[in-house]
Amino acid sequence: SIAVVAGQTHRTGGNYRGVRKIISVAMANSSEGLQMNLLVLFESNVLADVFIQAEGREIPAHKAVLAAHSPFFAQQFTENPGHNSVQLDHKHKVVYAMVRFLYFGGLPMENLTSLDCLDLLGLAEDVEVKSINPADIGPVIVAGLKEENCVDVLNHEVLRKYPTFQDAACKFTGEHFMSMVKTNRDYLLKVPTDLLTQVLQYACHQVYTDDDADVMVKYCLSHTGMESTCDLLRETKAWEWGGRDFTVLRSVEEPIVEANSWEIHGVRAAMDATLTPARTVVGTYFDWLIRLDYGAEGKLRLVYEQATPTNEDPKKCIHRFPAAMFAWQVVYNGQSVFHEKPVFICFPQGVHLHWSTTLPITAAELTEDDNLEIVVQMAENPMLSLILYHFSADLKTTVAKEDILNRLPHIEYRCLSSYSLVQTHGA
Repeated sequence: SIAVVAGQTHRTGGNYRGVRKIISVAMANSSEGLQMNLLVLFESNVLADVFIQAEGREIPAHKAVLAAHSPFFAQQFTENPGHNSVQLDHKHKVVYAMVRFLYFGGLPMENLTSLDCLDLLGLAEDVEVKSINPADIGPVIVAGLKEENCVDVLNHEVLRKYPTFQDAACKFTGEHFMSMVKTNRDYLLKVPTDLLTQVLQYACHQVYTDDDADVMVKYCLSHTGMESTCDLLRETKAWEWGGRDFTVLRSVEEPIVEANSWEIHGVRAAMDATLTPARTVVGTYFDWLIRLDYGAEGKLRLVYEQATPTNEDPKKCIHRFPAAMFAWQVVYNGQSVFHEKPVFICFPQGVHLHWSTTLPITAAELTEDDNLEIVVQMAENPMLSLILYHFSADLKTTVAKEDILNRLPHIEYRCLSSYSLVQTHGA
């Protein structure tokens, strides 16, 4: 019938689009019918010539169908034509879903858990089935996350291959952290060490009270096996809190203008203006206002003026001590002049402390047409913010239990003591 329609199309010409639509509908119906025929063939086991074994159970199948979709199966059947079984070390439920998919193209998502879906992605990779699309599986993995299974998902080896799914699982665990740590703490302690910071980045948003901060600190002490909170504070500074990309810098004068580099043309003229150049380093928790001015001996310096919470909720504990590491790189007239190790910056809430990073460029060196390019990798440390909050919530107990006079790093000690002084005696 298609050949006849095609002949009519050749003769009439003007009805070509209409006829194409008829053909498309006919082909779509035929395709669906073919899929259903293959599904019936699979479910009826008619002419099955191979058995896929998993967990001691057999799944009848057809070599030709499996080989058409999987180089792994094609090789197995070619090298061992007389064999009629293949053993797969995966859950029967997952193997059955995949084999059925190779006939019909559909997956029983309602019957698959988040862990099953990760198993399925791992199985598809093992047998080289490319037609199972991770993008189709991902929403099921995320939707199936629960407090009872999220840590198991984090520990699944396949998850590491899919950063988007991994971040979603970390986010779920972090957002449910305060509930889980009170009801299922031992399970939560099984969060993989390499994903701990990713989970804490979300969990720290959920800390609102002194008790919450205490619970969070004690959890981290248990997870790391440390006894001293001062040691934990130092340890968190070595954790990976940010990516390796340069941080976004936002224009102060035109907030809609953002870029990964801060370029200043004609630095001398810019420095002579009433307000010297400034940028906002855009963070997850805070916006950090940085201004360029002159310091000792007329050298240019980057001054950290303030950290403003990106979330307006004043009850969040992390807002009391904004903390971050800044790794600056500076290019002056095309030459790299500054690429030093990261510096740690912290601001106590309601206290005006002055922090700056001096650059090796003096006012005397500046010319009318010089150029300056500044980039930064900034990593906020919400856990350090919470530890300082924890110390400040009961400073008397902190002094008695922790040797902060000798063990707390200089900047953190200055932040904690200045905050205490202002709270006790006023600004």
